[in-house]
Amino acid sequence: MWRKLDELKATLGEFVDQREHLLLVVSCADPEMAYVLKILEGMDDTAPSDLFLVFGEAFTEAAQYASAIMKALRVQMEIARAPREARGEAPLSPLPAVCDDPAAPPGARLRAAIDHVSSLVPAEGGHRVVWGLLPVQIVDREGYARLVGELVPTRGPEPWMRGVRVIARDDRGAPFLVPPLRRGKAPGVLLYELDMSPAALNDALVQEAGDRSSPVADRMQALLQLAGLDYAYRRYPEALEKYGALYKYYAAHGATVMQAVILQGAGDVLRQMGDLKAARVKYHQGLALVMQLQALPVLLNLTAAIGDVSLELKDHRDAEGFFGLAAQIAEKLMNPFARADALEKQGIARYRAGDALGAVPAWRGAAALAKTFAYHERHRSALECLIAAYKALYMDDERRACEAELKAAAQAVKREAREAQEHPLRRATT
Repeated sequence: MWRKLDELKATLGEFVDQREHLLLVVSCADPEMAYVLKILEGMDDTAPSDLFLVFGEAFTEAAQYASAIMKALRVQMEIARAPREARGEAPLSPLPAVCDDPAAPPGARLRAAIDHVSSLVPAEGGHRVVWGLLPVQIVDREGYARLVGELVPTRGPEPWMRGVRVIARDDRGAPFLVPPLRRGKAPGVLLYELDMSPAALNDALVQEAGDRSSPVADRMQALLQLAGLDYAYRRYPEALEKYGALYKYYAAHGATVMQAVILQGAGDVLRQMGDLKAARVKYHQGLALVMQLQALPVLLNLTAAIGDVSLELKDHRDAEGFFGLAAQIAEKLMNPFARADALEKQGIARYRAGDALGAVPAWRGAAALAKTFAYHERHRSALECLIAAYKALYMDDERRACEAELKAAAQAVKREAREAQEHPLRRATT
């Protein structure tokens, strides 16, 4: 997977750095677009001299997409206003009127925006403006193809293209943009196919793991990812075989933390195979290895795993203790989400052991943390647990208070979702 991602990052970087081509078309499946957007985000963070404008909104039709671009541009220009004023710089000139004219052709609106943004970037210094027209979903394929097609330099390089790079996308499974570009031998266009499908990732990892020219440590990392894929696709014997080889390697090299990680992986496989007691043994072995090293993230995962499997084995007191330990580790890691999870499960262990009164403080802690950090799912489930406990304990006032809080929480979630839909604010890309 990492080689695939490195290849994608190198391809995008080389495209931005080169000067001969205006347009790069990336062929991929909809879910894979997330990798492209994430890497461009990272490039934006590490290339302050370049301007990355990436638009991942779904493409319903061309006019809608053009309007979404203009809206996002205005947001970015507004964000830039205050810092410019603080530096005593003149405000940015507004977008041309045609950009906001819904009656104008979408291609003309986009070209006007490209020209305007280019005019705001200093001519000296080799600055590039990278436009990512990368909708996560394309409904109107013909409309998207027409919009992108208007940017193809069919007449050769033009002045407006100086310093501009455009990245578009196609559907790898059912291409509609690449074939006509190939047939027309479109100038100034580069094509790249990104395949992050499970089959492609598996093949890449198999090649990497078997490449004797690669460092052994890299091959072991590839083998570790293959074991994870085996686990994901329920190839449990194959996963255990790989974890066994990995454990021997890391043990021979004194990599104690990695030994513990491998033991947890093997425990997870055994748990899915239904051998809960053997899984717990693996988790305990991993915990014993790292207990003195204070490798807190690994300790958190192992203690939580022991708690989970102990719950499944109905060893409620053991589960309570390990979830309590997981909650303490999560607090040291300043991870309120993991702490809320552990507290809720600690309460469940106590409740199942017949200690409803003891479960209440754990669930109160989980609910308070989840509310503070907007962990909506856990806030709701902790409140539901509390309602059940208060009902069993005949604590009607407390139960009614929790029911009111649960109702208010549900309304708040709906309100947030509605506001997010009405006022979508993406990460600043300038």
